Amino acid sequence: MEIITLIENDKPFGKKGFYAEAGLSLLIKTGSNTILFDTGSSGKFADNAKRLGIDLKEVDIVVLSHAHYDHTGGLGRFFQINDTAKVYLKKQVRDRYFYKISFLKKEIGMDMQLLEKNSDRYVFLDEDYQISPNISVITRINSDFKLPYDSKHLYKKQNDHLEHDDFKHELILLIREADKNFCFTGCSHHGIQNMVRAVEQYALGKQFVIGGFHMYNPLTRGLFEKKEDVLKIGEALLENTSVEKVITGHCTGSTAYTLLKTVHDDRLLKLETGKTIQF
Repeated sequence: MEIITLIENDKPFGKKGFYAEAGLSLLIKTGSNTILFDTGSSGKFADNAKRLGIDLKEVDIVVLSHAHYDHTGGLGRFFQINDTAKVYLKKQVRDRYFYKISFLKKEIGMDMQLLEKNSDRYVFLDEDYQISPNISVITRINSDFKLPYDSKHLYKKQNDHLEHDDFKHELILLIREADKNFCFTGCSHHGIQNMVRAVEQYALGKQFVIGGFHMYNPLTRGLFEKKEDVLKIGEALLENTSVEKVITGHCTGSTAYTLLKTVHDDRLLKLETGKTIQF
């Protein structure tokens, strides 16, 4: 398997000409499929793909982790390039989502016009779904562990008023290869420990956890979580015998990554734009 970071928050060190943005997009190559997991917040992921010599026409499966624009914003650009790949996503992406903190309120959901114009491309899900023998989507995620601190600032519109987001629009992409579970989490709004447990309940085997953990504060560019809570999460993942390796970036943030690295050392890798990780 190859995992190629097409875009994430930080510009790659020593690589000129690549774009970075507050978003995530990964290209995943398995033995039989080329999968696009999220599309960043704009079409810049496609520019990075071109620079890497990647033809997005070869993508045959698209999975969107949740409804927020920083993971769905580049889908229109993808449709301009690829006219065949089906897009798998939760049916709740049709709702309207907002970020609200103090006096700031911003709509952060998916472009509804894009859903209407390309209705034949979508596969809307409301339960666990198997795309192929080794590719599944997990939709049942419980809240056994607490959610990220920033979750309290995320809302959805319900009956003309805002209520706290229940994150029913979020899913996990699971790819099984050689008795290993490669688990792609997007932003982990449910909390990374809850995401890991959902995979444990779905399939046996070692987990390779890939995605953002929603610990980054975009206003201060520091942490939303307390340092001790980040370390506790890192220790819990380390002690969990089903977790083989953790690969993170995007909304985890560099401060949280540094803290997690003190716990995990070489078991922790960073998503970097333009970088390929092979297993």
